[in-house]
Amino acid sequence: MKTDAESYLKTGSNELRVLEYRTGKQSFGVNILKVNKIVNDLTDLIRVPEAHHAVCGVIRDMNRLVPVIDMARFLGLEHDESEKQKVIVTEFFGLLTGFLIDRVDWIHHFQWQDVIDAEKVFSNIDHRYVIGIVKPTEERMVLLLDYETILLDLCPHLRSGQSFQYSGDTDFSGKRVLVAEDSPAVRSMLVNEMSDLGFEVVDACDGTEAWAAFEKKPFDLVISDVEMPQMDGLALTMRIRQSERPDTPVIVYSSIGDVGMKARAKFLKADAHVTKLNLDKLITAADKLIRGEKIEPAEETEEAPASELETIPVD
Repeated sequence: MKTDAESYLKTGSNELRVLEYRTGKQSFGVNILKVNKIVNDLTDLIRVPEAHHAVCGVIRDMNRLVPVIDMARFLGLEHDESEKQKVIVTEFFGLLTGFLIDRVDWIHHFQWQDVIDAEKVFSNIDHRYVIGIVKPTEERMVLLLDYETILLDLCPHLRSGQSFQYSGDTDFSGKRVLVAEDSPAVRSMLVNEMSDLGFEVVDACDGTEAWAAFEKKPFDLVISDVEMPQMDGLALTMRIRQSERPDTPVIVYSSIGDVGMKARAKFLKADAHVTKLNLDKLITAADKLIRGEKIEPAEETEEAPASELETIPVD
């Protein structure tokens, strides 16, 4: 069964497929749109001396070297020695990153409204890397991790390197922007940057919260992630286009930069798709849209190749 983006992500349908895996006898999940491949043979894993304690080495993918993060070690868990370890190679932020895990279990099909927002469950309890919870059955829970924050913590230069000096002359003071982003780290970066530019910023941790804010008052611009509990960014964009203010400019700001995601954003009449963490492109797009200019997307002719997940059982 095909499990790549094209085969299941209906435009604006608020669908989610989660690859469940285990490490340290704990079940975790990752959106399959982030998954590039699964590597079973780790004989070519090259250890990297004096690296971060959770970075266990690099593997070769065609002509590229992919850093591998030991998830059990990063999360303070113990590996299940009875399992043959694998690497889930992910692609987001425009980067390939491998995550060493113990076992791949299943692919589950959910709606985003099925995702329990960890921020609302844990409240003031520290849960830095858990962003959501899904329940394949009433008895079982799978934790969804904030892979963006994990990578930002391991690669601080990605965070600090996002300082962008705006050189335009557009006055953003008094302009109201709605930022919808479930990753606290990325949301904080966006809020700070847009505030520094003079925007009045309203932020939301999921699409449902963002839609409620949009219904209350008009915005000059909406910046939305795609992967969010309750309502994803594509469904939010669709609602905005069907609302009483359908011409509100929308920028889809997603860590998933594949051709399929760009095509869906375009189909839903989002004004731009910018891949995280391209802050300069985001601000440039915001500048043009605030000035009433149209953004012409680059021509995309090829869909990303089918994922190697096609052999994994789907429920």
